[in-house]
Amino acid sequence: MTTAAQEWKRHWRTLATSSLGVATGFSMLQFNASIFIQPWQESFGWSRGEIAAAHNGMILTAILSPFAGALLDRHGVRRPLLVAMALTGVAYLAMTQLGGSLVQFYATYLALQVIGIFTTGLAFTRIVAARFVKSRGLALACTRVGISILGIFLPATLHALVEREGWQAGFYLLAGIVLLVGLPVCWIGIRDLPRAAAPERSQACSEDKESYLGLLRREPRVLLLCLCAGFGYAPLSTLLSQFQPLLTALDIAPADAAMLTGVLAGSVLIGTLVSGTLIDRVWAPAIACLFSLGPILGCLLMLQGSLTFPMALISAVLIGAAQGAEIDIVAYMAARYFGMRHYSAIYGSTITVMTLMAVAGQVGIGFLYDRFGNYHVALIAVIGGLAASIFLYLLMGRYPQQVEVEPERPARPIAGEAAA
Repeated sequence: MTTAAQEWKRHWRTLATSSLGVATGFSMLQFNASIFIQPWQESFGWSRGEIAAAHNGMILTAILSPFAGALLDRHGVRRPLLVAMALTGVAYLAMTQLGGSLVQFYATYLALQVIGIFTTGLAFTRIVAARFVKSRGLALACTRVGISILGIFLPATLHALVEREGWQAGFYLLAGIVLLVGLPVCWIGIRDLPRAAAPERSQACSEDKESYLGLLRREPRVLLLCLCAGFGYAPLSTLLSQFQPLLTALDIAPADAAMLTGVLAGSVLIGTLVSGTLIDRVWAPAIACLFSLGPILGCLLMLQGSLTFPMALISAVLIGAAQGAEIDIVAYMAARYFGMRHYSAIYGSTITVMTLMAVAGQVGIGFLYDRFGNYHVALIAVIGGLAASIFLYLLMGRYPQQVEVEPERPARPIAGEAAA
């Protein structure tokens, strides 16, 4: 029986590669897209609404995520990932050729979003979850460390470069990072584990023959997990989309609100690591419920109509920690409840529900503010969504009783992994 320490000794290089890979793919643009808004306005005369419309492509990528996940389940991660990393770099370069045509902008941005699906956690968490069983929660959490660290330095660097050299230089930088760092690292460090021999997989034989649709018909908890993910993540995304104006509406100074937005972002990493450590030891739905209680408390504080700075700080930390915990807990539960056979398809399905509900929440909070002149109704709706997630998580029940089949260790070490 492999211990947690042996898992880390054997696979830490793959985990480090995955963390770096997540950080250097499409996620870079997701966290830095706002830097290009004003330069595009000045260069092309586009309105902010016209620019923001490009993000509607995320709805399509959300719908495509389960199909992308099924492709990874069927053919492995390495080849689709390497192709996607290379094409993502090409797409970044294509963005430098934008003129004043919105059609060209939307088409190029949509291509970048669709290709980028394969360079996100959809691919890399499968690589990690397949290798880590005893310490899977912490390992999955660590896959997001790279993007958190890069998020500290890249926005300021990118902003300074765009200010000095123009917005095209920003995309040249992103292309250079993915093509000169992300792609070579993934080429060296990402390998698909070979399937175990038949005698060792006797317990999973029938599951290997089952299609994803067959799993959905047999196991309703897959859909339940998708609802857990949606109701757990969408309220947090809704709050984040209006967090700074929300704080200023509650009598927090604009400069303090901006600083607290940064505090929230920093709390994401804390929530990621804490939840990842806990779910290896405690029933994961209970940890999800615990982290959902935090932002409920934060919303109750904000419902008072006015916040002191300490109260706002507490709210920011609770909301950020919950956001950091949510995605990793869902990834862990996908593997723990249903195994690795259809992991990426299941995880992709949770992304679909999370994204669609998040878009609805982000649009809805704006309309509710316009209708009522404050955020009170929106905060009550957020509390309701988080309360629903707690109820749904508790319905997941006990983990399956069968012993999870550990991945076969190859006869020789895979490139980029240490021999035990």
